[in-house]
Amino acid sequence: MNNTLSVLILGGTGYLGGSVLVELTKRHPEARFVTLVRNPADNAAFEPFGVEVVNGTHSDLALIERLASEHDVVVNTADADTLALTKAILTGMEKRARDRPDALRKPILIHTSGTGVLSKDADGVFHSDKIYDDAIVEDTKGIPAEAFHRNVDLEILTAGKTGLIDAYIVAPCTIYGKSRGPLPRLSIQINGVIRLALRRKELVQVGPSTNVWTSLHIDDLCNFYALLFDHALSGNDKSTDPYERFYWASGEEFVWGDVTKELAKLLYAAGAIETATPRSITVQEEPGLLVACSNARAVSNRGPKTFGWKIQGPSLWEVLPKEVDWTIAEFKAKAST
Repeated sequence: MNNTLSVLILGGTGYLGGSVLVELTKRHPEARFVTLVRNPADNAAFEPFGVEVVNGTHSDLALIERLASEHDVVVNTADADTLALTKAILTGMEKRARDRPDALRKPILIHTSGTGVLSKDADGVFHSDKIYDDAIVEDTKGIPAEAFHRNVDLEILTAGKTGLIDAYIVAPCTIYGKSRGPLPRLSIQINGVIRLALRRKELVQVGPSTNVWTSLHIDDLCNFYALLFDHALSGNDKSTDPYERFYWASGEEFVWGDVTKELAKLLYAAGAIETATPRSITVQEEPGLLVACSNARAVSNRGPKTFGWKIQGPSLWEVLPKEVDWTIAEFKAKAST
């Protein structure tokens, strides 16, 4: 039996997945890494990192199931909402467990959810006095079944009860900072708001924008995944409840309205929009603002207690001017093609 650690990364072409992939290859040069790539033109970007490429899509469920059955660890950073994809991953991993009862370790899944699972009332108003703590199992169990991402999370938590695989869920918050992945990417939420402003020539927000989220630098998040990866491989995880393997990856809280005000000033100073004052609209007028008008409050206590994770990266406020510059450059590059 080949004892070389084999790792499948889903989402390696993305902002988060690419960054996590690069981090893991640095820390585990002895391992074999494989990622799924839709466009063969992107294959060469992974060669410098020694990553093997399989061309295909996440809709090819038979391929996903086969790949999941061939690896010791599956890290899914690609999709938090497609249940069919998750079932294919789990089926493949469970097959591997049954086919290799004498293996050194159970197959390990690290799945990416998000603090969006806590979001509701997309009206730009502060509604949430509750702060969810991942060290309190009852908090995690109390998330409604109908919540965003939750059907997928519950499928994984249920699979964790079978004992065939070790399943972990990481739920990141608003991520910022420059991707370190093979393909250049920007994040979704902050940069999405900036892109809308560039398109509309004004910075818009939903309602009063008093809603609250948490933020985390991409480097801190990559470190989180790497530490969890090592913890999962160590064999020292003594948790008995699958809900004890659910982790928030959250940092400093922020009010979205404070961010939109700062972004408006920065964009106006750059000559990219026509006024330095954000304008309030409804999410129905601009559905792209759905990512920035709810509340999602969570605290990461399990990671620090379990594997010593610490936040070390720059704050959101330090990086916002760069996010504006990067997004303007991206916008101009796309406009010229």
